[in-house]
Amino acid sequence: MESIRYQFLKLFFVSLLLSGANAESGTKAFLKKFNTYNEVCRGMGFKGNNCNGRERDIISFHARMASNLQNLGSNAVVVFGKVTENSGSAYNSKTGIFTAPQDGIYSFTWTILTHRGKTFNTNIVLNDKSNTIGYNYADGKTGSNTYSSGSATTIIKMKKNDKVWIKTYAGQGEYADGYWSSFSGFKLS
Repeated sequence: MESIRYQFLKLFFVSLLLSGANAESGTKAFLKKFNTYNEVCRGMGFKGNNCNGRERDIISFHARMASNLQNLGSNAVVVFGKVTENSGSAYNSKTGIFTAPQDGIYSFTWTILTHRGKTFNTNIVLNDKSNTIGYNYADGKTGSNTYSSGSATTIIKMKKNDKVWIKTYAGQGEYADGYWSSFSGFKLS
């Protein structure tokens, strides 16, 4: 749907550039209209002098664990080391930490899958391991014959260089299946 909106925007501005809608004429009028087009594109979050989606300033990431994690202690950072998307390069797959490149409101979701008889409880923290924003509880010990998963989503207002990460909670990092556990986030505004 967005691409249709951007195509319409391009057509609108091209027609505006080519039309003689006002009394100004010549190069001066063309440059004024072209600058208006550029201002609108930048206001919509695009870089440079066009509304081309390839240059839009997007911040997003998705990663899953590079391997199964077992027996992590309390407050251990959970590293999701296999990155499938990292527009804006804000997620560090070596440390498991997302660093906000700009002020804004961000959405984060993480899913943990654990096996029968195990638990893997986590929380998301902002800037400090004691500043918990949300919790996720994957409990394979009660009522599960095979696997158990937990997912959580949180919305966080962040300043530039604020950091968030997933950590184990209350020493409950017994087992997380690397293939089925993931962490993702993106800037809303």
